[in-house]
Amino acid sequence: MLNIELSVNVLTLGIIALVAMFIGFSFKSRILRKKQLKIQELRKEIVNNHAHILELQKEYVVLESQMKGPKAPVLPLKTPAKDYIEEGHRVSDGAI
Repeated sequence: MLNIELSVNVLTLGIIALVAMFIGFSFKSRILRKKQLKIQELRKEIVNNHAHILELQKEYVVLESQMKGPKAPVLPLKTPAKDYIEEGHRVSDGAI
């Protein structure tokens, strides 16, 4: 059997462990920061899209209300006989 002795100072081992933890923490925090920035960007995009959709819906409602708004009065082509008779009485009363 190979028996290799490796003597490492406890203080050196602790410093190596702390440096390794710091490097790992810095990599992980950088990755998390990038993901958080991406999430914020996507949220802004969603809010902008929703605002655009609301503007389009507002325009649609305005156009729809204009179409249903003031309608032109419908004039009948034939006058009812009752109105015609009343007009005839006015003429016969000496309006001419």
